[in-house]
Amino acid sequence: MRVIVRKIALTKGRQRLVLNYYPPVINPDTFKKTRYENLKLYIYDPPETQAQKLHNAEKLALAEEIRVKRQMDGKIKISSLIQGLQRQNSFTGYFRQLADYRKGLSWNNWDSSVRYFQLFQPADVTFAAIDLPLCEAFKRFLLSAPKLRGARRGIGHNSALSYFNKFRTALKQAWREKLLDTDYHDLCRGLKEMEAEIEFLTMHDIRQLIKTPVENEMNRRVVLFAILTGLRFCDVQYLTWGQVRGERDEYYLQFRQRKTYKPQHVFISNQAYDLLGSAGQATARVFAKIYYNQIRDFLVEWPLKAGINKHITFSCLRHTYATLQLESGTDIYTISKMLGHRHLKTTQRYTRVMDKAKKEAAGRIYFDL
Repeated sequence: MRVIVRKIALTKGRQRLVLNYYPPVINPDTFKKTRYENLKLYIYDPPETQAQKLHNAEKLALAEEIRVKRQMDGKIKISSLIQGLQRQNSFTGYFRQLADYRKGLSWNNWDSSVRYFQLFQPADVTFAAIDLPLCEAFKRFLLSAPKLRGARRGIGHNSALSYFNKFRTALKQAWREKLLDTDYHDLCRGLKEMEAEIEFLTMHDIRQLIKTPVENEMNRRVVLFAILTGLRFCDVQYLTWGQVRGERDEYYLQFRQRKTYKPQHVFISNQAYDLLGSAGQATARVFAKIYYNQIRDFLVEWPLKAGINKHITFSCLRHTYATLQLESGTDIYTISKMLGHRHLKTTQRYTRVMDKAKKEAAGRIYFDL
């Protein structure tokens, strides 16, 4: 909005001072649109005495002061009006838009967070509807382990933590963009991480698997390759022959992690390379047409057939790689780099399950029964 001081000629050598508004504003008395406001101030034109000159200076200064105030009030009202309209917009749609900006597995986590929020609130949620009770209720909803995608079980505590953190990040972004008046990210505390149990296969388990025949050779090679390399399923699934480099005794994989989108350089053994099969075109996938559900079911059937009473998922194969490396004497820093962890503390959790000193201590107390 623009406000200027105008002078309108009067009789007896005087001028009236008025404010001119563009665009028009609502008159608070008549509730009609108007472009003018009579300040009820006048000046002399021209001033003939010193007193008239002082009078003109005072009235012009007062008119300018009122003009500036009206200009600022108009900006505040317009800003408040815009923000008010924006707060009627969809937070759910905004949340989905933020999720779709992500890449790799980060997108998967954001996508799940949005979908759980829509499961929690099927109707569209506006920014104006966001408050602390709603945020706390969504947190409790995630902890109640709802299901998506026909999952066999509800989500775990740390998955709920991850999804709720994505929701809180969206709240923080909306607050920064002035779509929310309150920083609910800080008001609504996140969940505390719970140290997950690490399930893995021992060398004895692996030998049992290898001795147990299976019909699907592709699935067998995928599982053994994952144990020998520690790769995530998504990286195995999308691995192409162009990412397999080197020669005998010096094979390595050069690819970009799909979870973190960071480049990764991983050396692999000759045995791991042999599990890849016959080389194909650079753009062809090494393990063609493998799907998570297919491998998930295979990891239930094969260990069960081998007499292994453990709940094995593809993540357990990654845990197996880490624990076997630790047991073989590989230092924690090297294992961290091989796994592509961002932080060393992520890898250090494996030391708690493979602490040789604890194992030795457990056998020191012995009763001759």
